[in-house]
Amino acid sequence: MDSRERISRILNKEKPDRVGYEDADIFADTVARWHSEGLPAFASTIGVAENPWLNVNSLRHFGMDIYTMWADISPKYDVVEYEIGEDWVVIRDELGSTKKRWTSKSAPPLYLEPIVQTPEDFREKVEPLLDSDDMRRVSSSHYPFRDRLEKAVRLFQKEFFVVVGIPGPFFYCTFLCGGLSPTLVMMMKNKQFMDYMLNSIAEFLTSVSESYRDAGVDGLWLFDDLGTKDGLFFSPELFVELLKRPYEKICTPFRKKGLPNILHSDGYIESIIPHLIETGFAALQPLQNGIGMDVKMLKEKYGDQITLMGGIDTRVLSSGDVDAIKNEVKSKISVAGNGGGYIATSDGPIPPTVSLKSYNVFVEALKQYGRYPIKT
Repeated sequence: MDSRERISRILNKEKPDRVGYEDADIFADTVARWHSEGLPAFASTIGVAENPWLNVNSLRHFGMDIYTMWADISPKYDVVEYEIGEDWVVIRDELGSTKKRWTSKSAPPLYLEPIVQTPEDFREKVEPLLDSDDMRRVSSSHYPFRDRLEKAVRLFQKEFFVVVGIPGPFFYCTFLCGGLSPTLVMMMKNKQFMDYMLNSIAEFLTSVSESYRDAGVDGLWLFDDLGTKDGLFFSPELFVELLKRPYEKICTPFRKKGLPNILHSDGYIESIIPHLIETGFAALQPLQNGIGMDVKMLKEKYGDQITLMGGIDTRVLSSGDVDAIKNEVKSKISVAGNGGGYIATSDGPIPPTVSLKSYNVFVEALKQYGRYPIKT
């Protein structure tokens, strides 16, 4: 069974030959450590923007099953560097916001001047550029390289289950508004405008992702962090009021074609899992173990309704304890993988405290314990 058939079966709640495996969220500091410990310096130029180590050769090296094609959904502003320090740079980015980025460490940027500070900013500086018929975009009927996109999809499908990756509408708003806090303030103080902005962004994201669907990808992966260890950033009621409809817009085109939608969201978000299932998500990732998103508990409550991705505790991987790592993998697979419906990933970005040796123990344990029939 190849990766494409394997992941397709898992997302359809059918038993595959083994559990699925995807784990491409790796800090730059971690990769630098792994290179010093013997990981080959892959030469592929195909990867994630700002994450050049996440390329197809690294997926092959570790034997991962899913390849993500990242859609460019920015307003396409030219990037301008304003200041350059020893380990940082101040830029006006492709979304139009000014921020400080660190060049020698994995850390979120510091927003200095977000492009959207008022409703007028969005309508004047962003919305006109969210044009899905811009010939530079794959969503345009005038896009001149359509055959290259379709060829790339077919090529990667020989080795992987291929998805299109896009940020979710909430995540997109944080990019425009200068981070989490300003976005949440706007959600509370100006719900009418936030409803308008979220749905406008969702319509644009839907159009772009539909083009990848029509090019033949196997599914959609939406990245939209919605909470912290303490719970959602907002109430479940506000989620339903402002985000459920945009999510339904994005999920519906894939759902109608029988293709899966996957949601990545950090945080303790169990309270909205029923809403996510209703919206059309077939899988949820990464299931942060240390904050209550326990994959065993979630399997019991929701395992017949949604595929679970994640739950492998990065704290255990960081311990360097071979037996503990093997037991972590075995214990999670024996429950979450029972009957199908499970894809193994770490429960968060892999930190530099995880050695290459420890990570290889994790990968080998997946091969050892992940074959069906799963031993419980």
